[in-house]
Amino acid sequence: MSDHDATSVAGALDRIPIGSFHRRLLAICGTAWAFDGMEVILISFTLPVLLEAWGLSGLAAGLLGSASLMGMIAGNWGWGYVADRYGRKPAFQWTVLSYAVFAGLTALAVGFYTGFALRFLTGVGLGGALAVDTSYLSEHLPTDRRGRYLVYLDAFWPLGYGFAVALAWLFLSYLPSGGLVSIPVFGTVEGWRLLFVASALPGFLVFAIRYGLSETPYYLARVGKVDAANERLRAIADESGGDYEPIDPAAVDTGSESGVRDLFAAGLRARTVTIAFAWFAINFGYYGVFIWLPQTFGASGTVPAFQLGGVTVSGIYGYFLLIALVQFPGYASAAYLVERIGRKPTLGGYLLASGVFTFVFAAAMPGAGFGLGIEGFWPFFLALLASSFFTLGAWGAIYAYTPELFPTALRATGNGFAGGVGKIAAVVGPILAGALVPVGYVAALLPLAVAFALGGVVVLAFGVETKGTPLE
Repeated sequence: MSDHDATSVAGALDRIPIGSFHRRLLAICGTAWAFDGMEVILISFTLPVLLEAWGLSGLAAGLLGSASLMGMIAGNWGWGYVADRYGRKPAFQWTVLSYAVFAGLTALAVGFYTGFALRFLTGVGLGGALAVDTSYLSEHLPTDRRGRYLVYLDAFWPLGYGFAVALAWLFLSYLPSGGLVSIPVFGTVEGWRLLFVASALPGFLVFAIRYGLSETPYYLARVGKVDAANERLRAIADESGGDYEPIDPAAVDTGSESGVRDLFAAGLRARTVTIAFAWFAINFGYYGVFIWLPQTFGASGTVPAFQLGGVTVSGIYGYFLLIALVQFPGYASAAYLVERIGRKPTLGGYLLASGVFTFVFAAAMPGAGFGLGIEGFWPFFLALLASSFFTLGAWGAIYAYTPELFPTALRATGNGFAGGVGKIAAVVGPILAGALVPVGYVAALLPLAVAFALGGVVVLAFGVETKGTPLE
């Protein structure tokens, strides 16, 4: 370690071993992440109900399903800038609170327009939380463990997916009779309304963020609050049982305010364009597949029950839980590989594999006509599990990779910009897939597979490796 590194924020953090502070921080940030995942996927379960209840056309249903994703574009871009200018912690608090409040208020929607507006506003908070959460966590981690911990953060996403499946089963399948749930005093209420009320639970996490977290030492140092940054480092070292070494003000770059245009300066332009393309590809493929997954699953043919470890798996909710469970080893493998072989090959390779297996489960759909001899439910489902494994591993890798590509003054802005570009694809993907479904599910899924594969090729060809590089 050089003398310069020893007195920089990165050098000071690298002297502090992973300990109780980092585990507590991961638990709080990860819980916020899980709730993000829950909020995003809930609409895929409620869409069939709302389509019938509100008499929606296919186009209106597609727009409603994409409303939160549209809001996430604004949230990614706007809140990323706010976090870089006013701090990570306040942005984190307000984004979590806003998406929880508007998610709960969706229970009061009376039709397409109110439902769209409330889902859009939910998405603004969700997009902001995703941009800020990764920046906040990355700026507390030592260089040699940062990639792994950022993948661990994204591994909380399938927990949220599992919560969404469980809540959807409870309020849309188990409790309702004729779509209604009887509640003392209130009378009968539509199950989908109670589902959105339950989705407001993340609002309580704001107390953990407000009273359990502090501003990041990177941000404090950059805005000239070096004494506050040193106090923060001292507290981290005390909680984790490591050495504390104060940073030297001479080692801190307190440059002027930066904005989106700086992402395209000569030194960052290639990084920005490459990672934005990767975000476009992964969002296009992931949301195109998963927003329509209930309908795709139904079109795959008879869904057989089977035994797994003495437990009978049956019905769409049982299979969806398996799809969520297989994502955890996907994350675990990515967490290992980003530190072993690097961010670039892990992300590029997993995106390519996602494309391959998305094509395979499309080709296995009844009537696909590819002549590969793999049509049938089990080839379809096993390829879907493999696609889920690699796609969520790619998500973990991209969240580990992106914050490392930008300096502190632009970290949240860069995260937000790339994420916002991705959410444009997240809107387009499901709409395109929905428009192509009448042609056939193969036609709907093939562009998604191609997008995954192209994203992998671009990362492998043009990406830079950041493994072992201290944050700037």
